[in-house]
Amino acid sequence: MIIRTEKPKDFQAIRQLNEAAFKGSVEADLIENIRQSDYYQPGLSLVAEAEDGLIVGYIMFSEISLETENKNRFILGLAPLAVLPEFQKQRIGSRLMEEGIRLSREKAYPAIAVLGHADYYPRFGFISSEAFNIPAPFDVPAEYYMLLELYDASLENLQGIIHYPEAFSTKV
Repeated sequence: MIIRTEKPKDFQAIRQLNEAAFKGSVEADLIENIRQSDYYQPGLSLVAEAEDGLIVGYIMFSEISLETENKNRFILGLAPLAVLPEFQKQRIGSRLMEEGIRLSREKAYPAIAVLGHADYYPRFGFISSEAFNIPAPFDVPAEYYMLLELYDASLENLQGIIHYPEAFSTKV
């Protein structure tokens, strides 16, 4: 199993993987919308490729805006993270998360935001966005909208409001 950046030749397999993992096309459509936007970060869209070449996992990080009193700052939004159903519970999602976080730190983003399972993402250091005085930009329980500081105190003095680009209008 290797974790690598996505390539255009992977796009159809990534679409099929997301449709299988999420039982529909919403997330697959979201990926395509983000790829066509200025917020797409090709180096932060990763696949898990099995030894036989099958794409079994996928994660995408793209830019979103944190609007503070003094300035806007780009952070990353994580959406989606998917693993083919028959390959789940094998740490593939964890490996994608770990590599994505590592690469995000290398690119010096201050944080990653995610709307997701309150039992899964905290194992990677995510905590409720409210702990940083940054409200969820959606009407969801606080425990489901989380942030991960990518380096010590990277969100200090960056309290504000998160805005998702139009590309996310299908779903986050």
